[in-house]
Amino acid sequence: MTEILNQMAANPFWFHECFLMSMPLGKKVVNLRELLDNLREVDESVLFYHLIQSRLLLDQPAAEYPNDFALWAAHALQDTRLAEKLSSFDPFEYQTLGEVRQAVVDILEEYLWDLPFVPWARPGFEFHFCQASVVVMHSLISAHNLKEFCSALTRVGLDSIYYHFFEARWRLGELKSDDFSFWIETNFDLPTLVEDIRSIDVYFYTLKEVRASLVGLIHQHLGELCDHPE
Repeated sequence: MTEILNQMAANPFWFHECFLMSMPLGKKVVNLRELLDNLREVDESVLFYHLIQSRLLLDQPAAEYPNDFALWAAHALQDTRLAEKLSSFDPFEYQTLGEVRQAVVDILEEYLWDLPFVPWARPGFEFHFCQASVVVMHSLISAHNLKEFCSALTRVGLDSIYYHFFEARWRLGELKSDDFSFWIETNFDLPTLVEDIRSIDVYFYTLKEVRASLVGLIHQHLGELCDHPE
């Protein structure tokens, strides 16, 4: 056990910090039909923002509404049934954002098919499409082995957890991968740990819960390396 904990990685892991610069696109929709039509056309970066990136702008996103579409359905359309359908949808179950887009479109098409009328948003509650630029900064925290890595996870900011565990899925072009598991996979012979990290049901977790889950999995596989985060 001690050998694997202190085994030096071929490439150290450098943690990064980030923040989002949200940019409205000047495109808004006022009813569910318009939302559906626009979702077929918007860039994948816009879809990624409203499903995943926007959680970084909130300290504790509402667990029952993990994406902007579900939040809009609940608050603007006052349709809790649609909000529940959009909340139970998990984009990380798919391989690409193209598949994610089609899944959202399918949910809305099926829902609209059974309605006698198209739901409209209350005045002032239109849905505004946005995308974001991610500003990335190098931190001073790095890890050369798994013991250092686990300790670093408890010290970095939640923005770093977001960048390496959520944003990485867009950068790597693989919604089921992330920087943490990729580093472990390419530097250590721990396939079960890699698989377990990639199996975390992250979409319904806050960033604090994701951090605690990561540290907990490393403890489970390799022993008590560091204190659990608060």
